[in-house]
Amino acid sequence: MAKKTDIKSVTSGAEELIREIASTAVSEEHWVTHYGANDIHPRHLVFWICVESDAERDRLRSDAALLDRLKSTLGAANYPEEGRAGVHFGFESQETVDRESGGNWWHHWK
Repeated sequence: MAKKTDIKSVTSGAEELIREIASTAVSEEHWVTHYGANDIHPRHLVFWICVESDAERDRLRSDAALLDRLKSTLGAANYPEEGRAGVHFGFESQETVDRESGGNWWHHWK
């Protein structure tokens, strides 16, 4: 397992690779973020690609090749192998957050 002192940099490296993939895969304004407790165990991590519309979110969710490319970033970033299978990649839209959580992403994910 990666040392706790370097899991942060490995996670940041994976997020940067995800941003690069998203910049070519997403057809509208978007952003990438993550949260989790991967300093406890590397499986406790989720990456989010956040978009404007439900339609774009749904398109991305149904793209199996995109998900494979996103998962490959973990190996490319030297993310700890024992946690890779547990890392989640999600897609969410501003439309949904507005509708369900009054536009507040923090409350939406809570």
